[in-house]
Amino acid sequence: MRANRGFTLVELLVVIAIIGVLIALLLPAVQQAREAARRMSCNNNLKNLVLGLHNHHDTFGYFPAGGDSTNNDNRQMWGWGAHILPFIEQNSLYDQLEVSQQDLKVTLDQLDSASQLSLLQTKLDIFICPSDPGGHLMDGGEMNSGSGRHFNGDSAIGTGFRVAKSNYIAVIGLFDVNYLKNNGIMYRGSKKRIADITDGTSNTFILGERNLRCAQGAWVGNRNLKGSGPQGADYTLGRVSRPLNDPLEGTNQCIEGFASEHPGGALFAYADGSVHFISETINYRNAGVNGQNYHNNDALPTYNANNLGTYQRLGICDDGQPISDF
Repeated sequence: MRANRGFTLVELLVVIAIIGVLIALLLPAVQQAREAARRMSCNNNLKNLVLGLHNHHDTFGYFPAGGDSTNNDNRQMWGWGAHILPFIEQNSLYDQLEVSQQDLKVTLDQLDSASQLSLLQTKLDIFICPSDPGGHLMDGGEMNSGSGRHFNGDSAIGTGFRVAKSNYIAVIGLFDVNYLKNNGIMYRGSKKRIADITDGTSNTFILGERNLRCAQGAWVGNRNLKGSGPQGADYTLGRVSRPLNDPLEGTNQCIEGFASEHPGGALFAYADGSVHFISETINYRNAGVNGQNYHNNDALPTYNANNLGTYQRLGICDDGQPISDF
């Protein structure tokens, strides 16, 4: 008779241990492959958004304002994302929201309309980085996030209403997000032309990322242009006087800067239409400008442009400083 063959307990344990080691080695590779795919999708989103910005420039002769401007502290105002809807294949949404029928001084009066409210919560994948874990949980992860990140300004909609999120934010330059005299490409009330980018389009940021931890943003626009904390012009605007991937989460900290879920840095779109990954270890020196609390008629903060870091120089369109390798 032939003896029955089988595994001993020791052999079985060895096999299980080997399988465990293989799984442990495989999982990081799978996660890296998935992140690489998500980062590529994020890269493509930024490329298409910059293409939309350039098509806007070709049509009107200037890039859209990062956020429309008003003297009313509490009004909800359109952002750059709303203005490029026709150039990213969202003509119907643009027309239904009647963005084209409002000049730069008019509030979003239709916020009091139930039918329009639902349009403001339209999820647009082109504004969402797949690596970001989501938005406000009560809204299914698709609405802009952060404590107090509602959209109730001079409307009667209440503080529970949130608009659709965006992970992509306009780069305003160094100064506060509510400032009307900034030195980036898109800020409050700006109408910058390519000719105004004297540092060169290949040396100047136009869009960057912001993640869930830093409260994301909104493609629609801003809840309260001159508000502080999470309810100001930072829904659509960000400044390079805050460090990239700033670990601070308090008022006027990372919610006015740039951050991403991509390990080690974030993607930025340049004014020439290219997209590059910027390491969080990039040379950073804000030359003494903290970016906070500068009002419309204040004199610009003084600083020595020679003392700016590479990150700051990339965020300014006309500082005249060379960009070193990074």
